[in-house]
Amino acid sequence: MVTKNKSAIIKRIIAAALAFVLVFSLAACKNTQNPKADPIVPSEKKVAILVAPENQYPEDYKAATELAEAYPDKIVVKEYADSRILKAGNPEIMTISQELAKDTEIGAIIYARATQFTTNAINAAKLINPELVTICIEPEESIEKIANISNLVLCVDWAKAANDIVATAKAQGAKHFVVFSINRHISDNPLIRNANAAIKAACEAEGLSYIYENSLDPIYSSGIRGSQQFIREAVARLFNNGTVEGSDVALFSTDGSVQSTLIEVANTRGLIYTCPSFPTAYNGIGEAYEISMPGKIADVEGYIKTAKEVISADTEGKARISAYKFPLATTLLASAVHCAFDILNGTTTAENFAEKISARVNVAANNKNFTIAAYDTLTNTFMAYCPGFETIK
Repeated sequence: MVTKNKSAIIKRIIAAALAFVLVFSLAACKNTQNPKADPIVPSEKKVAILVAPENQYPEDYKAATELAEAYPDKIVVKEYADSRILKAGNPEIMTISQELAKDTEIGAIIYARATQFTTNAINAAKLINPELVTICIEPEESIEKIANISNLVLCVDWAKAANDIVATAKAQGAKHFVVFSINRHISDNPLIRNANAAIKAACEAEGLSYIYENSLDPIYSSGIRGSQQFIREAVARLFNNGTVEGSDVALFSTDGSVQSTLIEVANTRGLIYTCPSFPTAYNGIGEAYEISMPGKIADVEGYIKTAKEVISADTEGKARISAYKFPLATTLLASAVHCAFDILNGTTTAENFAEKISARVNVAANNKNFTIAAYDTLTNTFMAYCPGFETIK
């Protein structure tokens, strides 16, 4: 005779196994011309979106505010302090998560960018409300730990992104590709570690020399300015010691706080800047230049048009610059909201998890070149990408 507890355990195992099979059936899932999903039905409970400040991740921030406007009674947006600037006491992402968990009207929290301390924030929130649904996008902490405590994780398909970024750099004339990263990213997070490995493999395939430089973490006492100064000195050192030569050098960093510095250095030396730490048009060039934001954040084409005019007017800047022309952060956040509704409504379950999530993300993307696939063996984690860069200058 099977006891009630044993029966429940067996059901969970079967559900997990079914989800596992469905996930791997998506390993090469490509979007179609007319992706379809069930109509979007907002849940009875509200969905909270936690975002970093606009100057840290502008696309995420604007996408969150637009979603709140689209669902004024169902979405709450909360902004936490810049995660790269440490302060005494609990980080704000953690305290806000706890406050939301106490609110009986809130059914889900979406971390528009799962910055550091997100793991602590989720654990603290679920101590208060164990039924709280949590969804994370592009974790900056260990993706495996984040996936273990979250309902859903969405991230960049860095194998595809790396090929796209390196090919674009080569088309810009790159012979050397320099990657700057920090110990916290490489040692603690398989997602970023694998991204770095994918870039290295792409460089080898394209015939570019790959150079890795361990950088200064902005959370150290020297702060963001210290990390930016480190980049300036590191690039100078690479040229002085003969590691690189000429101007056909592409610069890339997994640290979002140094993107404007990479462009600054590229402008001075005539180097190449292709992509920030997350594929988006808004970081990097948006920090280095004053470029007006479009009426809708998904209008990347309009933003790039303005960027071309502004950057072309910079007659002193020598950099070769490209921009990513697909609103990936916007797509992932919109689909995360719709997935949260589905989970709260009970229409997305363990049995149909992969199928439903894939459909939501594909519809939000609405691009035939967009792909979504399973991330390794994590049954609740999906990686997505749409190729496409455009030359700015």
